[in-house]
Amino acid sequence: MGLMRSWMAPVAILGLLVLEGCGGGKKPERRDPATEAMTHYRMAQSLLSSGRIQESIVEVERATALAPSNAEIDNFHGQVLLLAGRYPQAEAAFGRALRNDPYLTDVHNNLGVLYHRMGKKAEAEEQYRSALADPSYPTPEKVRLNLGLLYTSEGRDDEAIRELRSAVEIDPKYYRAHYELAGRLDAVGKLEEAVREYEVAAPDYKMSGEYHYRLGFAYMRLGNAPKAQEHLRKVLDVAPGSENAARADELLKVAR
Repeated sequence: MGLMRSWMAPVAILGLLVLEGCGGGKKPERRDPATEAMTHYRMAQSLLSSGRIQESIVEVERATALAPSNAEIDNFHGQVLLLAGRYPQAEAAFGRALRNDPYLTDVHNNLGVLYHRMGKKAEAEEQYRSALADPSYPTPEKVRLNLGLLYTSEGRDDEAIRELRSAVEIDPKYYRAHYELAGRLDAVGKLEEAVREYEVAAPDYKMSGEYHYRLGFAYMRLGNAPKAQEHLRKVLDVAPGSENAARADELLKVAR
């Protein structure tokens, strides 16, 4: 019996070693940091499109940690922080983006938006002009719109209208620019042209009570009661109980 025990012990140990080797000897798969960073980046974009800003920030911060030299990720990081109202951090992220890629023109447009919100209007204009100086920038109409909004905030109506006209000339289907242009034309009393621009903007604004109120009021001032009533009634349909609906209801009493 003693001999049998001494012969069987090594076999048992050998069997144990074989079992361990089958289950635990495989090396963990190494993941590429750049690939993993892009996974977090895409997740951050998806979260932002769903309005989940704070979760988007968490994901883009993970992406930034894995790819600290990726200017595209830095630029997106800055945009999400801007939307979250974290302006100093957004400025830092945009700064990193430009250090990583001085030719990433979109950062200048985004910095312009940031500086406008921070009240640094001269700096905002400078950044927009830097973006427009790049002839290869694919969406200059967005910069023109932003310049128009900047000039509007400063009471520079003629310059605002000029920039907004440029935006819609570049992209005739840029409905946001048509709407903002209509508002400026409306404000300076160019009602007929304002109405035309409001009408062009309809595809993006037909469910907006503010839009129908502005258009209805403009038609009323032009003396077109049927069109005024049509749009003022739409305010009551798309935005019942709102301030615009209350104002539209008062105008309808006058327009009848």
